[in-house]
Amino acid sequence: MRKVKICFLIPSVSSGGIEMYVLRFLNYLEKVSNITIIIRSKEKGELYDDYVATGVKLVFLPLGYINPQKLWQHYLFYKQEKFDVICDFNANFSGWVVWLAKKAGILKRIAFYRQGRNHFRPTLPNIIVNRLMNHLVYRNSTDIFSNSKAAIAFFFPYRKDFDERFQVLYNGVNPKEYDIKETKESIRENLGLPKDKYVIGHIGRLDAAKNHTFILKTFKKLNDELSDVHLVLCGRNTNQLQSQIEGLGIASHTTLLGYRRDVPRVLKSFDMFFFPSITEGQPNALIEAMLAGLPIIASNIASIKECVPNLSWHWLSDPYDVEKFVKLIKEVKIGKYDGTEILQDYASKLFNIEANFRQFEKVLIND
Repeated sequence: MRKVKICFLIPSVSSGGIEMYVLRFLNYLEKVSNITIIIRSKEKGELYDDYVATGVKLVFLPLGYINPQKLWQHYLFYKQEKFDVICDFNANFSGWVVWLAKKAGILKRIAFYRQGRNHFRPTLPNIIVNRLMNHLVYRNSTDIFSNSKAAIAFFFPYRKDFDERFQVLYNGVNPKEYDIKETKESIRENLGLPKDKYVIGHIGRLDAAKNHTFILKTFKKLNDELSDVHLVLCGRNTNQLQSQIEGLGIASHTTLLGYRRDVPRVLKSFDMFFFPSITEGQPNALIEAMLAGLPIIASNIASIKECVPNLSWHWLSDPYDVEKFVKLIKEVKIGKYDGTEILQDYASKLFNIEANFRQFEKVLIND
């Protein structure tokens, strides 16, 4: 990468879609000495050491929503560092950043949207602040990126068709990471999973958007009808579901793996992947499951439909339809799903790491 001085802003260094995307991009680059990462929180999450290992400059600099002191600190930092490019991955809440960056004289100001819709309670104060942030993004950004067409349509329904600032940049994932030689039986033994059960897996941090309560409700009904099924939930804070699982009487048929660094290997232990999210920007976990060669059953929200081939839409459903999902899981279990190779090929092409990260790199350096 040319010596363009770049600043990225991310919410945290915990395991999440934004954080994994940026980490993968940093690992893709040959040189990162010109990159500063501002973390908009105080916590050192699970990915902190991974970020340190890339060699970037890490700065913990919380911002908040309306805090004059923190806004001033950010402005002074941007002014002092004299970045060529600033890119905030915090959707509408990039508003303050691109506004301050413009005041500080930064020429290239990017707001990157990696969620499908707003993630806050729609109270009047929240709505007012959100609209202000959206307005600041629209007025002060030189580029507005998203990882899905659906997200751009949601956040900027008023945009002009000829506005070239808007661009979709899909995720980049390396398919070689999912070519695991270890057998399914060996992995299950290591993870403490039953070898003789049909394993339904989900990967995602505990978050309302991931619809964990619905996953448990669906599995409860399925488990009442079938005796040979097992549920695996993998992701940060999923251990907090233990009491709910016990209350449903499915504790002996459910395994909580918590946060894992070996996601490709965990995927290899599944028989199918269940992903009924309520909202997504672009679902990394679903893409990974496709690359791992798993049958997928997921919600039919726009951002998911955008990242799977049309012929797989039969296996998508309303994210609250228990009966339909139970029916689909049963169909997959008896072998009616025959599109895993198509999914693998589709994901390898659409989310090609070299092509997609090269596209992002070119935008950053105006190449």
